[in-house]
Amino acid sequence: MRLAAIDIGSNSLRCTIVEVPVGGPRLTLDEERAYVRLGRGTATSSRLTEEAMAEALDALDRMVRIARSYEVDIIRAIATAAIRGAENGGEFTERVKERTGIDIEVISSEHEGRLALLSALGSLALEVDVAVVDIGGGSVEIVQADGRHIDSVTSVPLGAVVMSERFRAKDPMPEAMYEGLGRHVRGTLAEALAGTGRKPQTLVGSGGTVTTLAAIVAAGRSPGLTSVHGFEMTRAEVSQLRKQLAQSTAKQRIAIKGMSEGRVDIILPGVVVLDEVMRALGAQSIVTNARGMREGIVIETVERETGVLPSADPMRSVRDFARQCRTDVPHAEQVRRLALMLFDGLAEPLGIDRGLRPILEAAALLHDSGYHISHQHHHKHSYHLISHASLPGFGAEEVRLIASVARYHTGALPKAKHEAMIDLGEEDRENVARLSALLRLADGLDRSQGRRVESLVVDLNDEGLLLTVSGRGELDVELHGAKRKSDLFERVWERPVEVKEPEADRRGL
Repeated sequence: MRLAAIDIGSNSLRCTIVEVPVGGPRLTLDEERAYVRLGRGTATSSRLTEEAMAEALDALDRMVRIARSYEVDIIRAIATAAIRGAENGGEFTERVKERTGIDIEVISSEHEGRLALLSALGSLALEVDVAVVDIGGGSVEIVQADGRHIDSVTSVPLGAVVMSERFRAKDPMPEAMYEGLGRHVRGTLAEALAGTGRKPQTLVGSGGTVTTLAAIVAAGRSPGLTSVHGFEMTRAEVSQLRKQLAQSTAKQRIAIKGMSEGRVDIILPGVVVLDEVMRALGAQSIVTNARGMREGIVIETVERETGVLPSADPMRSVRDFARQCRTDVPHAEQVRRLALMLFDGLAEPLGIDRGLRPILEAAALLHDSGYHISHQHHHKHSYHLISHASLPGFGAEEVRLIASVARYHTGALPKAKHEAMIDLGEEDRENVARLSALLRLADGLDRSQGRRVESLVVDLNDEGLLLTVSGRGELDVELHGAKRKSDLFERVWERPVEVKEPEADRRGL
């Protein structure tokens, strides 16, 4: 099944075209976006302007033609606050129908909140008590849920476009107006959220405001990231950025690394809203969902058509990506099994954070994905492929760690000047080296790729590491492979590694 999901927002129009094979991973075929600011002026007139409707109609016509060139089975176009609250919204949908042949679904704020939640759960593989804030151009939806069960959906007219028009002023914004903006947002949220529920374990943010702010924070903290999907910002970082933007001119804002040109004039109201939402919910951090409403539309449509719910297992997305890269699945699964055996036996005595276990597991499953490009330097190709991969359940920084660990499963040992290490902090570099050391050993233990090793016993002391390996048939190749790839372990922990079979196995008894 192929489908196109079109999100018609107050500031931008976005289209994603995907293929959903039966029993296979979903593939993104194309994406298109246009900043038309359809909701401009609606804060004062409650009507869509002729200019905005004409630009939006041209953009939608283009998106629909692109979608049909892919021979999609379904085109779903969802409209939110801009059309929902406009007196002439119906006139616009009729024009779209006449020109493109598609029917626009103008959804309620509750439905909008549900799509934002579906997107967060599906693209980030969340199953915990969660809240989602979707900051659009016309409205802000705040969803509080326990898994898929929605406790409440709160919609407030605090969209970035609406707020920028209501508090339009000189550049930079005068202090009195800035303080008035903060009071208005804070008061509106306090009234709307009164009695809506508990403090969430996880807060997820979506919409252009959130992704732009995440890009700015990431540019300063993690400049090597290729995507902000799953990137986590702290409340302190958001508050600091709010102060910086409040004192800036448009010329200064456009010069900020990570700033989107289409949001220069609306980013200040957006960051004020986000900061106040985090304050109201008691959230000290927020996870970025860069997929937004379109992902929710796709998930809802697939459920309607097939009855299949998305999996919340992050390793499913890893395995799906491994299959896309045509990896040797049996070998990858064997390396994963051995790597986790090593981790479970060594994490505590070596002081490795147990929270890093999924990073090692994912890196083991994907370590050979670079063969999809070529045999030569396949470990470097693995790094680049994983860095740009969509892995729901893992944040942007976690994906970077997975890619870096996989990169060092073979070849040169980690160096600070390498691309995979240069932008990492000291702690992340240390974690990459530690996990890569275990991955190298595990990969060596399946050197023949015959999955011969069935069990291993880990014995660590001050004198060194002894691995006693048992399995099927001759294990000479595996023993040699592990010893040869013990180099990183010996460098990191300054202990020699010995790999052997049990005495009875060596005597053939």
